[in-house]
Amino acid sequence: MASEIRTFVRNYFLQSTTLPVAIKLTACFLCVFSQSVTAQVCADPSGPLVVNQTFGISGKALSADLTSYPYEAINCPGDGQYTIAATLDGSCYNATWHVIGSDHTPNEAGGSMMLVNGGNKAGPFYQQPVAGLCSGTTYEVSFWIINLLRTGTCLNPLIPNLAIDIVTTNGVVIQSTALGLIAQTDEPAWRQYKAVFTVPAGLDDVVIKLVDYQGDFGCGNDMAIDDFQVKQCSECVGVPEALYVPDIFTPNNDGINDALAVFLRVTGVTSFSLNIYDRWGNPIYATTDQTRYWDGTYAGVLCQSDTYTWVVAYSTIGKTRYVRTGHVLLMR
Repeated sequence: MASEIRTFVRNYFLQSTTLPVAIKLTACFLCVFSQSVTAQVCADPSGPLVVNQTFGISGKALSADLTSYPYEAINCPGDGQYTIAATLDGSCYNATWHVIGSDHTPNEAGGSMMLVNGGNKAGPFYQQPVAGLCSGTTYEVSFWIINLLRTGTCLNPLIPNLAIDIVTTNGVVIQSTALGLIAQTDEPAWRQYKAVFTVPAGLDDVVIKLVDYQGDFGCGNDMAIDDFQVKQCSECVGVPEALYVPDIFTPNNDGINDALAVFLRVTGVTSFSLNIYDRWGNPIYATTDQTRYWDGTYAGVLCQSDTYTWVVAYSTIGKTRYVRTGHVLLMR
């Protein structure tokens, strides 16, 4: 029976479903539309999120490793500065900036976004270190952006000219993807920009940089940024034998294989997390306790027979962090 189940799992077709693109109307003066505008996407769009930077609801300054721009605790930052805000009332710089009634993040009441007033030198304005990646594995990086400068407000507007750079921790550029000019709009419009990259052999951490090649003083070069995400697009290549997660479990209360257990054959573990997602990317289960198992339920209700995604993250002594993903088939 065990061999038949394993044969079934190997032949099971893992159908993926594209995560819906959020389309949200603000409750303020103008409508803010969301749309995706780039073509580089994951081959498997149902992959788990490795990074999900929503800028929270605190409105506090970012840590120093995320941006070289100085923080300004007002909604109208000056040239080469940024702030974290929940809304924008349209009064900045003689009302040349849009009115934005809320951030982009769906279902995040009071959420924040990063408001950037571009400096007079081209270069990165935001960066995200990402550790525990899988060598030879493909990832998708994406973010949402609004050009804050309203159309018709400046004679010679400066338009942000962006790129996504993937670099090693010592600064070597692995890949640079030009995103081009971030166009002005009559109404504030959230647009999503994406790039896909593959982690080179021998690496498991990178730094992802948002670069603005528009460097000059003047009217424009102002942006709102939100929902910076890194998604895994393919299975890890060469997953270490230290981690084993079964590919199927049967929570039918027969006393055999009733829960999903994670087996981590490594010593010196300093942190651990297990997250389970359904095929649409909705979180189903989470724990930071290695001794706890998933019983195939969500909020006390039995989950249906289906394929689920697991994400295991753990750190070892020396602060080495690993993130591994895979799929498990729940059968009742």
